[in-house]
Amino acid sequence: MVSGIEHRVQRKLGTLFMLVLERYGMVMRPEVAWDLRGQAAGQANGRRNFIRFNRELAERYPDEFVAQTVPHELAHLVAFKKFGGRIRPHGREWQAVMIALGAEPRRTHRFEVTPVRKLKRFAYQCHCPDSEYQLTAIRHNRIQRGHVYVCKRCLQPLEPKAADH
Repeated sequence: MVSGIEHRVQRKLGTLFMLVLERYGMVMRPEVAWDLRGQAAGQANGRRNFIRFNRELAERYPDEFVAQTVPHELAHLVAFKKFGGRIRPHGREWQAVMIALGAEPRRTHRFEVTPVRKLKRFAYQCHCPDSEYQLTAIRHNRIQRGHVYVCKRCLQPLEPKAADH
C-alpha cells in the first residue's frame, strides 16, 4: 500500500516527467526508494537512474518536500542525462533544469533534522611522539580482523593507545 506522502510524490513526479518530456524530449522513469535516513532529504544517482527519499523528512515537511526536494533530485537525473556525468552536482546545468521544473535552485533543504548519532571513536597511536588517531568503529573493527592502518609520517602500524593512568 502506498502512503499519503508517497502518493503525493508520485503525482509530483508524474507532472515533472511531462515537463521534462515537453522541455527536453526525454522520458524519465527513475526507480524510487524510500530508504534514505539521516539529514539528507533525497539522493539521486544518474548512472543508475535512481532516486532515494527520506520518508521521515517527507512526512514532517510534506509541502516543501514535494515542492523542492522532488524536483531537486529529478533535476540531478535530467542534468546527468542531458549534459553527462562531468558536470558539477549543483552547477549551472542543474540550476537551469531546476528553474525549468519550476523550483528554486537551492543546494540544501531547510528542514529541521534530528541530530545525527555520535559515533564511538577509538584511540590509536603510532611511534611518532604524542601521536593519537581517533578511529571510527568501522576501522577499529577492521584492525581487530587483521587489517593494518599505518601512520603517514613514520609508516608504522597504528596500535591501540594504552589508557592513561
